[in-house]
Amino acid sequence: MAMQSGGDWQRAAADLTEQGFAVLPDALPESGWQALRAEAQDLLSRAAFSAARIGRGDDGRQDSGTRGGSVCWLDPDMPAGGAFLRLMDDLRVSLNRTLFLGLDTFEAHYAHHLPGTFYEMHVDRHFQTRTRIVSAVIYLNSAWPAAAGGEIVLFDAANTHLLTLSPRGGTLVLFMSEGTPHEARKATRERWSIAGWFRCREWQAGFGAGTR
Repeated sequence: MAMQSGGDWQRAAADLTEQGFAVLPDALPESGWQALRAEAQDLLSRAAFSAARIGRGDDGRQDSGTRGGSVCWLDPDMPAGGAFLRLMDDLRVSLNRTLFLGLDTFEAHYAHHLPGTFYEMHVDRHFQTRTRIVSAVIYLNSAWPAAAGGEIVLFDAANTHLLTLSPRGGTLVLFMSEGTPHEARKATRERWSIAGWFRCREWQAGFGAGTR
């Protein structure tokens, strides 16, 4: 499973620093993201997905009025999912080398949304643990028309609009987890993606892109 070239990763790091997000339209070739989608569909057929939740740990709960869909966490032993985790670990190393972010791990889950489901505006970085540093979403959808909806919408810390992007297969979106509210709009068709987070073990005051 091939990914972007080193130069593309460097541009992504520069965009993260300058604007807080980066978009890589063809981060995975069609064969790569189609393999991920096929694996996700197989896992769904075997009841490996569970309803998406909001909150953390014992405080997590289902709330279809805020977040719909279902998820299945990626495991290193999954043929396609494991390969994707290894490739994203290469990106982790690249981001650390360029931005000195101190990223230790990457975790991710498959996400499946039926027509009409959505995820209201939220921020990925929990205010207490604050271990999520960079968020990542890659889309696994074929021939997605603009009229189908399902866009990701990013805002800055002042809730000023930054980006609206359709969930086209192979597109990778990276953004800083803290200070980037975002939402996933309703779609008229079934939607597949992987959502993930580059994490550090312990948050430090003043931690961010370009700091040691």
